[in-house]
Amino acid sequence: MNKTFVLPILALFVIASIAIVSAVPDPCGFKTLIAGKIYDSPNFETAGPVSNATIYITCNNITKNATSKIDGTYSVEYISVEGCCNVSASAYAEKGGVTSETEYADIQDYTGSFQLYLGVINIALIPEFGLLVGTLTLLSAVGIFFLVRRK
Repeated sequence: MNKTFVLPILALFVIASIAIVSAVPDPCGFKTLIAGKIYDSPNFETAGPVSNATIYITCNNITKNATSKIDGTYSVEYISVEGCCNVSASAYAEKGGVTSETEYADIQDYTGSFQLYLGVINIALIPEFGLLVGTLTLLSAVGIFFLVRRK
């Protein structure tokens, strides 16, 4: 066989072998699912669900968002190369100008049974007093004090 034909094929084989050996390994091997539910109270047992809230989930410095469904549930999926396994994730929700506190969860390894990493983050979306509502509440309390005192 001619050497000019064999050398390019051998060179391509060596380059392909180096590319395969030096490929970045998949950090997780499986996908990661982060899911939870948005509630209207911190007492999750008696609270009602919050629909159409926007949830911002951050895992391994990658932020994704989701919208809660009618029953308050949400979920996002991270693919294995995003490296969202064996770490912590955080999430917070927003709806109508109300922002929840940031909640955290560790990503659990269920790869033995389900081939899945799973994080569950439930969030309480509770409205807080804004400046206007706080001022109105204070003025109402002072007014009621003087009204009761007058009698």
